[in-house]
Amino acid sequence: MSTVLIATLAASGHVNPFGPVAAELAGRGHDVIWYTGAAYGERVARSGARYAPPEEGRFTDLDRLTEEFPEFLSLPPEARGPWFVEHVFVEPVPGQYRDLRTLMARHGADVLLADSTLAAASLMHELHGALWATLSVAPLALPDPLVPPFGKGRPPGGQPWRRARRRYTELVERRRFPQPLRRMNAIRRELGVPPVRTGPFDANLTPYLYAQATVPEFEYPRRRLPAHVHFVGPLLPEPRAAGPLPAWWPELEKDRPAVLLTQGTGARDLGELVIPAVRELAGDDLTLVVTTGGPPPEELRSADLPANVHVEPFLPYAQLMPHLDALVTNGGYGTVQLALAHGVPVVASGVTEDKPEVCARVAWSGTGIDLRQRRPSGPQVADAVRTVLRDPRYRRATQGMRASFAAHRAPREVAELLERLVATRRPVPAPPRRRPSPTARRAT
Repeated sequence: MSTVLIATLAASGHVNPFGPVAAELAGRGHDVIWYTGAAYGERVARSGARYAPPEEGRFTDLDRLTEEFPEFLSLPPEARGPWFVEHVFVEPVPGQYRDLRTLMARHGADVLLADSTLAAASLMHELHGALWATLSVAPLALPDPLVPPFGKGRPPGGQPWRRARRRYTELVERRRFPQPLRRMNAIRRELGVPPVRTGPFDANLTPYLYAQATVPEFEYPRRRLPAHVHFVGPLLPEPRAAGPLPAWWPELEKDRPAVLLTQGTGARDLGELVIPAVRELAGDDLTLVVTTGGPPPEELRSADLPANVHVEPFLPYAQLMPHLDALVTNGGYGTVQLALAHGVPVVASGVTEDKPEVCARVAWSGTGIDLRQRRPSGPQVADAVRTVLRDPRYRRATQGMRASFAAHRAPREVAELLERLVATRRPVPAPPRRRPSPTARRAT
C-alpha cells in the first residue's frame, strides 16, 4: 500500500469534494495524510485520513474570507481578482512549500495529490522531483487556442474574428495580475527556480496526472488538451446521516415547482442575488427554499414572508435536490455539479473567483441561464427561473448531463489513477479522445 499526501485549499468547496477521494483511498488500505486549514481537521478525520495542520504555512479560510479580511468587500470589483490571487494563492506559497516538504519526508509519501491552484505543489516537483497529481474541483483552467482566457466567463467559439479577438485578449490577460505575478516570481527566484511568464499559475500543470472533477460535456472542447487529463465525473459530498427535517418539508411533495436559492457559504451579501429573487418570486405558485449559509438577515426573518417561502441556514442538499425543479446560485462549482447530477436546471449569476467560468459553462452546456451580473434585478432572476421551468430544452439538457455524470464513480476512478501513477511513476494517459472541431460549440 502507498502513502498519499493530500493538500487542499481551506474551503468547504475544496475540502468536501476531496473527502470521498480520501475515504476511497483509506478504504483501499492506503495511508492518507491531509494538509489543509485548521478549521477542517474534523472533516479530514471523518474521511479516514490523518490531519496534518499547517506549521510554517498558513491558509486563508475561504468560508470566512470577509470575516478575516473585511476590506475585501470595500474593494472595487476590478480589484477583487488581483487581491484574491495575491492573498489567497501567492503569499502563502513559501510556508506551504516548506510544510509539504516536511510532510513528504516525515511520512515517506509516495505521491502528492494537490488542489489545482495550490502552487506549492509544483515547487515540490520542480525542486525535489516529487510524484505529483492534481485534482481540480473548479472549471478547467488549462489554456487552449479554442478557449478564451480564464476568468472572465467568455464563451468559446471558432469564427476567425473571435480567434483574433482572443489573441488580443491573451496579451491583455498576461498583465491582468501584475502584482501577484511579480510576487510569485520573487518567491521562485528565492527558491532557485525559473520565473513564470504570463500568470502566477503557469507552473501548476503536473506532467503526471490531472483529474478534472466533471465530464467532458460540461467543459469546452479543446484542441490541445494534455494526454494525462482525465475527466472523472463529479465529486459529490457523502450524504450525512439523516437528521430532523424542517416542519415544512412535506410541501416539497406538492404538485408545484420547488426552487432553491443559495449563495453558498462565502458570499454573505444576500442582497446580491437572494433577496431580490425572493421579493420577485414569492408571489409565484411554487415552493421557494432559501439557504443563507448562516443567520438570515432581517429582510428574510420577516413574518410577512409568504407561506411558500422557507428560509434555513443550512439544509441537506443530497436530500433536497431530488425534490427541486430549479436552482438559483451565484455559481459555486460543487453546488452546480450536485444540481446537474440530479437533473436540476440552473440559473447562475456570479462574477468573482472562478464563478464567471462556472456560470458560462452552465449556459454553454444548455443546462441553464447565465445572468452575467453580480447584482441582477429581481425581475431578471424571476424571468430566468420561469424560463428554465417552462422551456423543456433545459430539462432535456440537464437529464443528459445527469446520465453522463452517472456513468462515473469519481472517487474510485481517482484512486485507481493514483495507484497506476505510483506503480509506474510515469504519466498516466487518458483513453483516446475525439479531436474537437474548431467550430465546436453547444447551443443553449
